[in-house]
Amino acid sequence: MHRTHDPAFWSGRRVLVTGHTGFKGSWLTCWLRDLGAEVYAVSLPPEAGATPLWDRLELDGVQDVRDDVAGTGWLAGAAAFRPEVVLHLAAQSLVSEGYRDPAGTFGTNVMGTVRVLSLVESLPDVRAALVVTTDKVYDVRQPTPFREGDFLGGKDPYSASKAAAELATHSWPDLTGRVVTARAGNVIGGGDFALNRIVPDIVRAWSTDETLVLRRPLAVRPWQHVVEPLLGYLLYAEDVAAGRDVPRALNFGPDAAQAVTVQALVEHAAERWRELRGPAAGGAWEVDPHPEMEETHDLTLDASRAQELLQWGNAWGWQEATSRTLEWYVRAADGEAPRALVLEQVADYVAIAGRAPQ
Repeated sequence: MHRTHDPAFWSGRRVLVTGHTGFKGSWLTCWLRDLGAEVYAVSLPPEAGATPLWDRLELDGVQDVRDDVAGTGWLAGAAAFRPEVVLHLAAQSLVSEGYRDPAGTFGTNVMGTVRVLSLVESLPDVRAALVVTTDKVYDVRQPTPFREGDFLGGKDPYSASKAAAELATHSWPDLTGRVVTARAGNVIGGGDFALNRIVPDIVRAWSTDETLVLRRPLAVRPWQHVVEPLLGYLLYAEDVAAGRDVPRALNFGPDAAQAVTVQALVEHAAERWRELRGPAAGGAWEVDPHPEMEETHDLTLDASRAQELLQWGNAWGWQEATSRTLEWYVRAADGEAPRALVLEQVADYVAIAGRAPQ
């Protein structure tokens, strides 16, 4: 069986989360609060970054601090909280925005990480700190699937800034044994409303019977549901806090068979959308003949080390992840509470993962 998280470890645990209003951060913070963790959370002010899912979750018991993680204003309050675990998700996370604002992207992704590292260095109570990066940190001149020991790189500002965050983390003195990095593949799930991401683009287009425009339908990506890497992060943090011998960086992505083209995901999504909304609902798509952004054609990860060392794995294949994601959006649009939907899918996934063969 796959391993699942230890609820007793998180109950009452003081956890600092950066980027809690983002897509993954919202899911993670909701899960942590459900586990009984005390959460101090830092994200950009609402006017600087849209937080549609976070606002709809209506969580209580979170110290919700709005500040730029790349600045210093938030550090004193976070230090006074005396976190035991730090989960650093705050980032400028879009390739397209990286091209539009490279300076801001490097500022957030590099200096934000530097601020977190300097904070952890000053706090002996921190037993584990996890810096979340991306599958895009690898130099694409190497063969795929990428492994943790491969060279880092980045052809665009977003990818290069996250690779730089990795270098900052692993070169920081005196943090070995307490700070690790997690590199996750493409994540989908309900409540993501970012621009230029495939599933939010699907929902926006098909909810209004518009035609979805694909930049590169034959690009291959390691699709996984948002709960899957988040569970990996929890397991990783538990092991670091316990002093177990784990690598300083781990990939979190699906098996090679689960890495499929954008077109395959869209075609499956169209079938599921019509099941949810009726046979006459949307599902149309076309190809942009002149995409502006340069993107890597083939991005796949070798997550065998996380599978072996953490007993982590993907319990939902890409079809199930896509179906669950679209179901979340449809049920939320029909009036169900987003927080209940998040926790329902977390519980479903954890139950299935606990029964899945390793």
